[in-house]
Amino acid sequence: MVESVPDMRENIVAEMKTYVSEDKGNVCEELQSPYYEEPIIQFAAGNDPLFEEYKRVVGPDHATPQEAFERSFGMGSFDGGTVISVVLPISETIRKANRAQKDRASREWALLRTFGDEYFVQSARRHLAGYLTGLGYRAVAPLDTDWYSIHGAEGGPISNWSERHIAYAAGLGTFSINDGFITEKGIAIRLLSVVTDLKVPPDARISSATGHTGNCLLCSKGICGVCITRCPVQAISKDGGHDKIACMNFVYGQASRDFAVLNGGEAKSGAGCGLCQTKVPCESRNPMRTAR
Repeated sequence: MVESVPDMRENIVAEMKTYVSEDKGNVCEELQSPYYEEPIIQFAAGNDPLFEEYKRVVGPDHATPQEAFERSFGMGSFDGGTVISVVLPISETIRKANRAQKDRASREWALLRTFGDEYFVQSARRHLAGYLTGLGYRAVAPLDTDWYSIHGAEGGPISNWSERHIAYAAGLGTFSINDGFITEKGIAIRLLSVVTDLKVPPDARISSATGHTGNCLLCSKGICGVCITRCPVQAISKDGGHDKIACMNFVYGQASRDFAVLNGGEAKSGAGCGLCQTKVPCESRNPMRTAR
């Protein structure tokens, strides 16, 4: 029996919620806590014109869903489909530990960087792609392909498949002054996405009147700016936004790598930072819901 399109949406959502809830890779035994709480899953149309616009907004090398799909399955293989975007909210245990920090990430956040970000998020991407393949659809997680890359630019590193921009296309939230992504479950999150030839109705995006920074209190209402004061290297400012180079040098610098190893993580991941994502009004919610 062929499932209806609405059933497929519901089944994908249920599958990913179950995976995040039950997979052992999402549990840090040392912290007795999951890395991530229940995810939010939404869908964007593979032919949404916004993806072409990203070649101007993000960079000319940013792939469209069609390009991402055809790089794996061959030219002409994509006849429409869907991009599935998943929000993984960072757990309360890890967020709480990071709130207390002022100069660098907490030990808990460092463990998240290695075992939550590097291992579990990758595992979740592959699980979603494999789940769709098992149902008879073709699917690819762009970040797991050999063409995915991050290259340097004058303003800082640029990805050819930005998970934040994919999430925006799927209606999952908006950007912040610090370049983070504010969802209904806040900014302390991780994102993943998969492109598939399965066709399902897309989710609605935030209205153009609200804009691409609509959930950020500072951008929308001129109030807040807590993330600016939380940044240990002054990489965020009201007028200049996010200094990606200063941020990158701190997050992936030698001191960060050493701290990661000292606390049981891996040097290549660094310890991260996350101070601008914790102890801020948008940490675990959309602050505009109470500001309106």
